[in-house]
Order: sequence, then structure tokens, then C-alpha cells
Amino acid sequence: LDRELAEAQGNNLARWLTALPANKLDAINYQDLIIRMSKEFNWDIDIYKSAELKKMNAGAFLAVAQGNENDSAAIIKLKYKPQSHGSEKTLSLVGKGIIFDTGGTNLKPFNSMLDMHIDMGGSAVALGTLLAITKLKLPIEVDCWLAITENRTGPEAYKSQDIITAANGKTIQTIHTDAEGRMVLADTLFFAGKEKPDFIIDYATLTGACVVALGAHHSGLMSNSDVLADKLLSSGKSTDDLTWRLPLTEDYSNQIVSNFADVANISTRGSGAGTITAGCFLQKFVGNYDWAHIDIAGVAWEEGTNKGATGRPMELMSEFLINESKN
Repeated sequence: LDRELAEAQGNNLARWLTALPANKLDAINYQDLIIRMSKEFNWDIDIYKSAELKKMNAGAFLAVAQGNENDSAAIIKLKYKPQSHGSEKTLSLVGKGIIFDTGGTNLKPFNSMLDMHIDMGGSAVALGTLLAITKLKLPIEVDCWLAITENRTGPEAYKSQDIITAANGKTIQTIHTDAEGRMVLADTLFFAGKEKPDFIIDYATLTGACVVALGAHHSGLMSNSDVLADKLLSSGKSTDDLTWRLPLTEDYSNQIVSNFADVANISTRGSGAGTITAGCFLQKFVGNYDWAHIDIAGVAWEEGTNKGATGRPMELMSEFLINESKN
């Protein structure tokens, strides 16, 4: 009963945050909420704003953030420390927190922009998962990284064909400014890796291609670790929060080769497999850590008579973390 209550509270938090429109949850009051929660639940918190991120060479994140009218963007790190001894593993959760996504300079058409307040759903799930972990007092150390900004158009917004240098030193040819989620995650994943976790899992409403490929039934799973991927697949099956593994092979990675930078932020060799090529892009910023990327673009939001946020993959992650805390 305690588990169900904790998971419900985490899921409801994720659903509530994702469903809020951008005028009710902007980057500033989202950060204020996170600060209040960190005090309530005794999470360590570090907030990295633009000035510090410049010193950290977070060029990929800042390229997206520079279109904002004020200094509202931030990468936030929360740490949950268990009260009791258990698993010696350390996990990093990373969530995409694009408060609203206009597409930037490559502006989205109306239908594609309509529900883009949900583009922070990955960060909401990460925060909801951290809440559930805390309520359950799981004996596993967890870092939660939230990349919070908007993707807007305007005089300072980044542009097609800009060459950006990410925090790990790789250069990025930004062919399309609506591929902003992978840009903010690139630096955030790199920073998460610097903490030397046992594994990293990121969630993101990353690609419309995932909706085309898997619809609203399965999230898209990509990983550089068969062991980690199998655990996540199993957790999804046991909770009916299903995910489907997609390949990350060299053939797909070759689609994001750039003639002008280390990597392009979308495919330069054909238009297919957009979900996978996005995963290949993220992999270049992970380092030598076991990592999984879960694309929730199709499952984070339900259409029709039950329209609203789902909180997925909260149930999957709760099951996975409970199992990991026992090992």
C-alpha cells in the first residue's frame, strides 16, 4: 500500500506539471517549485544559470536558451541520499525540460505547436520519480538532472547552420532548431557522466518520429547496455508501462555525419529513423557509462476524451529502481 501511494504521488506530480500551460508553469516558477520541494524532502540542490553554464562551456544548452527574453534557463541537479544502507549503486536521471517549444527559428506549424507545453514532460517524470523514491525511502543514491528552458524564436535565437561547441568539446552543426531537446540533453548528459554514476537514464519527449513508429502504446528505448535495456524492458512488462528497444548501430550513427562539425543535430544522409538518429546523437555525449534513453513523445500525452498527461514511464522506473535497490 505504501508503494502504491508513493508511486501515485509521483505520477500525479508528473501529470500535473506536464499538463500545466506555459503561462502557469514558466521556467522561473518551475525552478521555484523545485527549490521548495528540495527543502521539503531534504534533497541537495545545485542550480546552474547562464553565467555559470558559460564557464562550464555548456554551448549546446545555451544555444537553445539564448532565444529566451530573460535569464530564466537553468540546469538543476537534485541529489537523493538514502537514510539506510542498501545498494551501493548511484543512478543519474536526466529530464528534458523545454517549458514550451515553438521550434525556434525553424518555427513549427500550428498543429505541431499546439500542445508543446508538454515538452517538459521528461523533467516532470524525473521529478516525479525522485519524489516516489523519497517517499519509499529506497536505499539507492540518485542524482536528478533537469534541463529547463524554452525554445523560442527572436533576435537572439540560434539559427540553422550555426556551429555550436558542447561542453564535452564536440562541435554540432545545428541544421534544424526544432531539434533542441537533444541539444539541451547533450550538455546535461555530459555533466551527469562527470559524477561517475553506475548508469544514466534520460527521458524526453524527443521526436515526432517516435509517435509515428510506436504510437501511444510503447515508449522508445535505446541503450548502449544490453543488461540495462533488458532490465528496463522487463520492468515495463511487469507494470504494463511498455517500452520497445530500437537499435543504435553505426549505420544510423552515420546518418548524422557532418561535413562542417563533429556531428549534425539531425540526419544529413536521408530522412528516415529520426528517433534512432536522435539517440545516436545523445550517445556521443554520454561517455563510457551504461546509459538508456527513453523517448516518451508518444506516451507522455493522451489524446481524445481522456486528453491529458499520463506520467509515463513513472511506473516502469519505480519498478526498476525498487529492483535495483535490492541488488
